[in-house]
Amino acid sequence: MITTSIILAVTEGADYLRASAEAVISAYMDCGEDAELIVVTPTAYLSKAEEALRHIDDIQICPVETNSLAQLNNYGRAFASGSRVLFVREGILLHAEGLRMLLDTIDRSADIGAVGPFSNRTVFEWQYINAERLEADGITPSTELAQSAPEPTDSLFLENFALLVRTEAFDRVGGFCADFPESGGEDIDLSFRLKCMGYRLTRVPVYLRHVAADLYRIYDMRRAYARPILLNKWGLDIGLPESLWHKALMAIDWQQNPALIHATCRSVLLRAPLVSIFIMTYNRPEYFREALESALAQIYPNIEIIVGDFGTDDRTQQLVQEYLADHRIRYVRAPVSPRKEHHKMFHPLAQGDFIQWLMDDDILLPDRLTLMVDAFLRYPNVTLVTSQRGVIDAEGKFMGQWNAPMPLYGAYEVFHGADIGKTLLIEHSNFIGEPSIVLYKNEDHVPIVETVVACGYDALADVAMWLHFLLQGDCVIFARALGLLRRHTHQEGQKPENYISGVIEWKSLMDEYRGSVFLTEEGYHMCEQGIKEMCSRLEPVSQMVDPSLRQAFLNCYRSVLK
Repeated sequence: MITTSIILAVTEGADYLRASAEAVISAYMDCGEDAELIVVTPTAYLSKAEEALRHIDDIQICPVETNSLAQLNNYGRAFASGSRVLFVREGILLHAEGLRMLLDTIDRSADIGAVGPFSNRTVFEWQYINAERLEADGITPSTELAQSAPEPTDSLFLENFALLVRTEAFDRVGGFCADFPESGGEDIDLSFRLKCMGYRLTRVPVYLRHVAADLYRIYDMRRAYARPILLNKWGLDIGLPESLWHKALMAIDWQQNPALIHATCRSVLLRAPLVSIFIMTYNRPEYFREALESALAQIYPNIEIIVGDFGTDDRTQQLVQEYLADHRIRYVRAPVSPRKEHHKMFHPLAQGDFIQWLMDDDILLPDRLTLMVDAFLRYPNVTLVTSQRGVIDAEGKFMGQWNAPMPLYGAYEVFHGADIGKTLLIEHSNFIGEPSIVLYKNEDHVPIVETVVACGYDALADVAMWLHFLLQGDCVIFARALGLLRRHTHQEGQKPENYISGVIEWKSLMDEYRGSVFLTEEGYHMCEQGIKEMCSRLEPVSQMVDPSLRQAFLNCYRSVLK
């Protein structure tokens, strides 16, 4: 008699289907469970799925015309005969110990409607564990969970990368809501409906590896797709930092009426910090429109956008008129002034708790501010939050990801400011990123910028700022690109003068921080070697710049040759 039906949904193009299917079969055979495996796949991947599973007997393969994970799972349920249904996404590696713990937990009490494990790839942090970092430190995720979460605990919601549900409970609430496109959000909705029916949800201290976890997508649209549906049904805005709306969910009595649940979830907006987005633009209306649209597309709901137009014509002013009905936007026609003076105009206008600069040729990805503000709220000692950078060309074609020089494990990592500052100086590489890539606190802005300006930094003004921030606290770096930098021939950074000024300023920075927490004497000498190599490489370029700048470059070169 079948007691457990395992529904394996093809969500990764069948690239990991064989590994997941073999793991499932091995798990239920090793723990002696009477189970069945049902594979549901979009019809587009049917032939690939059949090829991946041709060596395995007793598998039902069920094709259906959809890419919606909710609909795939619901379709699989129609073929399931077990009293419990385990929904598993392709890429998850089930194992016998984990399956047994999930089954034992759901059998503890009739009021437990669903249980779920932890994994290294989740949409939300509730069931996330940075397995890659733990393993790099010689710690197994199972060991960590045994110490940090030794017993099953009641859960606010459960994600369906691996979700074990009582079939009776699943049917009683009507299964997954088919309104959710692709994947993301349908599991939260199911969780809420189960809780409203009086069922408990339980997190089990089991780690299930997702083997596709290192495939970070440039555009992760799951939050964006799910947000309006959850907002309409439950009042829950997943564009807000997860650490904020968790508190609201914990305060809800799920036996209350839907209107009260809706209002409680909506109240989280009142606690969301304001983010000020500064867009500086200069005679590039075609790029500016894309930058502005990317700011408006942020799923984070509490923003203001301040546009500073330094242009010499009216094209941008005319364009921005289309958007001024949006109360979030303020437009300022700015006088032509040196770049280092721009902050003096912008900052008095900013009312936000956080500052996000956006150059008029760059792009913010939709979930950027949601994730970055959440990082600030989770880690009080953090002064900078950044991400890897995606790079696009003049036409917007994606050219790849510009990665940091140190390994990043998991979705993001928290680094000590001293460690990042040291790496910046020794590598002579601004892997923190341009201003469009970094988020920081408004309260830190004025004193640090004024210090940088007073020291005369220009080509590396952003690096000089980051180092001052890092003296005061730590840094979070997201492994997935949350912003796109545009590379084109009209940028100041592409001019010979900028390269030459840059190497001179790198030397000034290493001199400034010699003997600090960033640079020991050994580190300083490593920096000198790096400057020497940069000067050697750029010596031919120096002949193309102003004589006074070339002389400053030669003085810099001589100083590291001594």
